[in-house]
Amino acid sequence: MSSLKTELYPEAESRHNKKSEAYKKARRAIINEWIGGVTGAILAIFIWFHLIFESTILFGAEVYQKTADLLEVTLPLAKPVVIGITIVFFIHFVWAGRKIPGKLEERKRMMELGKKIKGSSKRWQQDKKSDIRMRKHFETSLWIWQVRTGMIVLATGAFHLILVAWNIFTDMGVEGQHPGITVEVATARVESGLWILYLVLMFAVVAHMAIGVYRLLVKWFADTWFVRKYAKTAFYFLFWFFTILGIATAIGLAGPWEGVLA
Repeated sequence: MSSLKTELYPEAESRHNKKSEAYKKARRAIINEWIGGVTGAILAIFIWFHLIFESTILFGAEVYQKTADLLEVTLPLAKPVVIGITIVFFIHFVWAGRKIPGKLEERKRMMELGKKIKGSSKRWQQDKKSDIRMRKHFETSLWIWQVRTGMIVLATGAFHLILVAWNIFTDMGVEGQHPGITVEVATARVESGLWILYLVLMFAVVAHMAIGVYRLLVKWFADTWFVRKYAKTAFYFLFWFFTILGIATAIGLAGPWEGVLA
């Protein structure tokens, strides 16, 4: 088919041509999605193991210390993992942050959208049994909460990473203190009042992680045998399992539940 070469219809470039702007734009979008998705998956897996290892305080201080020694001495993983996760954390923020509304006006619109979704069912006299009634949009609500929790994780998570790195790489300026995480250091942080920060971080990071895993599963696997229903089940399981585990761990580090499972 011959192309049109007139002033009104300039010769169009095929979108399938690898040199076309449309192809390059699509390729950049896919690469950005892969970077954001892969870094997010790495952080999600890290969070699973991190919360599980922290929960060993529920089996007692001795088990917690043995776990720390395993990761810092027997298998010297703590230092390279902290460095690697810090790099991945900020790469993920830069790439995933592209989707966060950057302008104040856009953020206001997002907040208004969230309020409208929350109150949508209250402002309408609807038959609750009707199949065409207005419902809260699950996907949009998750996206809004992912943005909100992401901003919280960026602030509190960065502080936590700096604090942990300070513990692992230095003696923290305390005479006789050896570099590394100990049960004394961990419990002292919680008992000193940082438990408030850690609870906020825990709720935000668990919610952000569960939503992220759900969105990854839907984005890359929803058209396969892995239907959306399975992704929702994974979301609810990850959120509630790690939320409960995180709360129990915080109470354990504070003292009352230390060794409760021993």
